[in-house]
Amino acid sequence: RGLVWTGSEELSSKDCAYAILSRWGASENTFKHCGNRHPLHYHPGFKLEESENQDIANPLIKEKEKLIKQIKNNLQKLYKKVSKAFEATNKDGTVRKNSKKENLQRTIDFEEARLKKLSTEKQELPQRVDVSNLENYRSFKQIDNEGKNLFDFVTSSVWNARKEMVDMLVPFFKNRNEVVDLFYAITECHGWIKSTKTKVTVRLEPMQQLRRRLAQEKLCRRVTGLCAQTPGGKYLEVEVGSSPL
Repeated sequence: RGLVWTGSEELSSKDCAYAILSRWGASENTFKHCGNRHPLHYHPGFKLEESENQDIANPLIKEKEKLIKQIKNNLQKLYKKVSKAFEATNKDGTVRKNSKKENLQRTIDFEEARLKKLSTEKQELPQRVDVSNLENYRSFKQIDNEGKNLFDFVTSSVWNARKEMVDMLVPFFKNRNEVVDLFYAITECHGWIKSTKTKVTVRLEPMQQLRRRLAQEKLCRRVTGLCAQTPGGKYLEVEVGSSPL
């Protein structure tokens, strides 16, 4: 289903349908439309450089928190055991030494002292530290996007050039649904190149179907009429003809 909002402009159903289909082919479906004709799936390598931000959350705090959690869990178990343990006494009624309850209480006192010490040490630690001051830590790298930006620029240039060339071809070929395929068929034709001091001539093999060949010839004349020049200053001439060999 498609929807076209035209504001105050009145369009016929035919124009609306054409607008929907044109947008579908040129925008949302761009990558599928191109297929493997252009390397849009290619991801260039990224250059890494030292990041100015080299600080991280202090790993010692995490270690302390892990130990504190273990001690608290252990203390909960000890509290349950000591609450259920009976106070063992001697025959004369005195508390027996090294009884189970007394041993549990000594263990609890020791763990509580450890917990208090670790909590104090944790509070004294800095929240973040510089990795350059730590052992076995690599410095952070940041991605230099120059390569990616250059690739995006080249890709968009190829796409825009393709679109402009297809627009040039449209007036010479009535079937709009096949004009993109015709453009690629023209670019994939066998050809020959001749270079002189003043120009570079590219001759393409003529297409077999008459209406396609006529469109091919007109497009080549249109491109030649742009008077494009190579980096060396030679003019580019594109023509259709038989093999010069």
